[in-house]
Amino acid sequence: MRRKCEAVRVYAVVANSAEAALAQVAGLTVDGIATEVVGALLRDLTRSLGLKPGEMRLV
Repeated sequence: MRRKCEAVRVYAVVANSAEAALAQVAGLTVDGIATEVVGALLRDLTRSLGLKPGEMRLV
C-alpha cells in the first residue's frame, strides 16, 4: 500500500488469486492509498511465515 510521503507497506497474503489478495488488502486501505501486487509467495516462504489460507501479515 502506498500513500504520499509514507513508507511502502508490504503484506504477505495467502489467497487463491492476486485479485482476491488485493481485495483482502483493500479492506485495510483508506482514501489515497494505492495497492498493487509486487510478487508471489513461494510455498517455503509461506510455511516459514506460518501463514494459513486467508491470512495476511505485514512483512
